[in-house]
Amino acid sequence: MAFASDSTSADTGRTAFRTQAAVAGLTTAEAKILQNRIDAALASDGGKQSAANEIRYPDGRLLLALPGEKYARELGKNSGTAAHSCTPGRLCGYSGVEYTGDEREWYTCAFHKKPTNWRSGGSWYNNQTRGRVANWYDINKRWMGATPPAPSGTKYGQWQGVGYAKPC
Repeated sequence: MAFASDSTSADTGRTAFRTQAAVAGLTTAEAKILQNRIDAALASDGGKQSAANEIRYPDGRLLLALPGEKYARELGKNSGTAAHSCTPGRLCGYSGVEYTGDEREWYTCAFHKKPTNWRSGGSWYNNQTRGRVANWYDINKRWMGATPPAPSGTKYGQWQGVGYAKPC
C-alpha cells in the first residue's frame, strides 16, 4: 500500500488554500502575497495552516487580514468592522490599532509567545469569562502588567517589549 508523502500532502493543502483564496475573491497575486505571509509566520512561530489565511496552534489561532482588507476575518464571512472580532472565551491580540490587522487568539492558561513580527503598536481585547484578567510578560517571562477584568480591551496598545501573553 502506498502512502502520500509529506510533500504530496502539503501540495494538496496548498491547492485547497489557493482555491479558498480564489473563492474569497483574491487575485492570483493577492493569494501569493497571503501565502507568503502565512509561510513567514509558520517559519517564525510554527503552527499548522488550516485555511488560506489561518494558522492553528494548540492554544488558539492566528487569522491574517486578507490583502487589501483592514480587519482579519474568517473566509466566507463578511469583512470585519471596527469592533473587535474576538471569540468569546479568548484573549485576542491585533497587529494594528483599533483591532485591525492580523488577529491572534489565545485560550489556555499558559505562557503564549506573541507573534514574532508584532514589534510596536497594536491592540487587544480580553473576551474571556467575565471578570478574568490576562497578563503580559516580557521575553524573559517577567510580569509587565495585567488587563482589566473581561470584557475589556484597548484600541491603542503597544506590543514592543511584550514577549508573552497569559490569559488567566
